[in-house]
Amino acid sequence: MTDVIVIGGGASGIMASIAAARAGAKVILLERLSRIGKKILVTGNGRCNLSNIHIDSLYYHTSSGCDFSYPFKYMDYKRTEKFFEELGVLPLIEGDKVYPFSEQASSVLEVLRMESERLKIEVHTDTKVMGVFRKRHKWHVVCENQITYEAPKVIVATGGMANASFGCDQTGYTILKGLGHTISPTFPTLVHILSTSPYCKMMKGTKVKAAASAFVEGHLVRKEYGEVLFTEDGLSGPPIFQLSRVASKAKYENKKAYVALDLLPHMSYDEVVSMIYSRIASFPMRTVEELFTGWLHKRVTMPLIKYARIQSMHLKGEDLEYEPIARLASSIKEFIFETEGTRGYKYAQATAGGISLEDIDFKTMASKKAEGLYITGEVLDVDGDCGGYNLQWAWSTGYLAGTHAAEMHLSNRNEE
Repeated sequence: MTDVIVIGGGASGIMASIAAARAGAKVILLERLSRIGKKILVTGNGRCNLSNIHIDSLYYHTSSGCDFSYPFKYMDYKRTEKFFEELGVLPLIEGDKVYPFSEQASSVLEVLRMESERLKIEVHTDTKVMGVFRKRHKWHVVCENQITYEAPKVIVATGGMANASFGCDQTGYTILKGLGHTISPTFPTLVHILSTSPYCKMMKGTKVKAAASAFVEGHLVRKEYGEVLFTEDGLSGPPIFQLSRVASKAKYENKKAYVALDLLPHMSYDEVVSMIYSRIASFPMRTVEELFTGWLHKRVTMPLIKYARIQSMHLKGEDLEYEPIARLASSIKEFIFETEGTRGYKYAQATAGGISLEDIDFKTMASKKAEGLYITGEVLDVDGDCGGYNLQWAWSTGYLAGTHAAEMHLSNRNEE
């Protein structure tokens, strides 16, 4: 007899299956794709950013006011590190980020697969779940292949909608909504930001280190620093991915948003003005464009001059008056790109929004709406920053749910 059915073979689902099996439960794992854990293979650009040494709720986002920190206390970074070390994966720490020492995401998936086999977890791939209902103290999981699986406990670990090629779609939301759960509005995050600015196309393929700030309705919401990549349709790079949630949410709420780049964050506005005057004094016969040679990226200079409304880039430096110099300095310190939301779920690394946290008991990951039902991972209304935070959420919630689903069922079975 099956004790626990896990729906979804991503990071959270695999972890939940292992935890339940370790607690003594007989587990069936259902995955719609031809193999489990495909999304794990692309995390961290194929290196698998397992976790972060500074796991804290501050690096996560939700539309709810609920305290969702308990899973991190139950399975923190140290316990996660130990879990993987026991499976043979040694940690490689780069800054705050934690990778497998092999720097191969495939090695992480492989040890999880081997542990699943050791625990005799019954894995069914190419199995799409169509519906779930409870009858006579058991959950019935109906699949597309006309097979129905039964168990007293079910864990939903279906993920969000980011990147459909890894089996992510609305299945989990549809199932859980039918069971009485509330769904907070969803939108893509950790993704490219789209911009209507003509300068993006001019700088396509160029990378610059800058301070990037996201504004909504004129108010600063978040600021990041790092390498920004200009694309034909907008902005990308690590700091942009961190800001993408702001842009995506603003688009959903029909609010005006923009990203401002400070190309010289180590210098004040006055220092930039002084530097321009200094270069003019040293090279009075150079054109405006030539004044920036050796200072700013060449492919950024022309768009910057246009943005600053300089009448001609062939104008000699010595002919520049104070106002155009001031505009150049202002443009360097605040190069604005109006946003039009982000690219879609196909390109996103994560989904913002999801199952309302008010519906969850975070001591166990049990649903407050349906007995014997547990919910984990990205399908919930929690999304983390780049840097291993989303995988840690998957590991923590999955292990917590699996452990409690098994323990509660086994204790009930013993009492009977």
